[in-house]
Amino acid sequence: MFSLIQKGAVTGFMFFGLVAFWPALKTDHSGPARVLDADTIEIAGERHRLYGLDAVELEQMCRTRDGRGWPCGREAVHALGKFIESRKVACEPRGQRDAHGRYVSICYAGSDNINAWVVREGWAVADHDAPRMLNYTSEESTARFLRKRIWSGSFERPADWRRKHQ
Repeated sequence: MFSLIQKGAVTGFMFFGLVAFWPALKTDHSGPARVLDADTIEIAGERHRLYGLDAVELEQMCRTRDGRGWPCGREAVHALGKFIESRKVACEPRGQRDAHGRYVSICYAGSDNINAWVVREGWAVADHDAPRMLNYTSEESTARFLRKRIWSGSFERPADWRRKHQ
């Protein structure tokens, strides 16, 4: 009797897993991509939020070491656009969508991990709560050490900036 219940539970979990991940499995998440924000791209009408990072917002300003403002959000979007320009982008949804209906994904331009690139180039902070293999903290440390982009002066963390401006 216990074995029958166990088999039923396993079958139920497998069915639930298939149903929960079906939208991510049935769609081809590759092709030319359009940059919407430094951590959001669109492929064939589907939006993908880059997993494991929080990039500066489009309208966000940063400061140089001498206190001058510069449009880091706009520059981040432009840089990401140049990085993926004319390249096939493929995204791997992590199985969930965010509050805005976007897939939460790890995306690649060829063999280049876009998520890691955004953090390594200094356009985003790593999500330290993401699983260890996918949190991009080493990329953030490198960008910070090299004083790349947002790390070259001062900036508000994107989450703090959003709370104040949205």
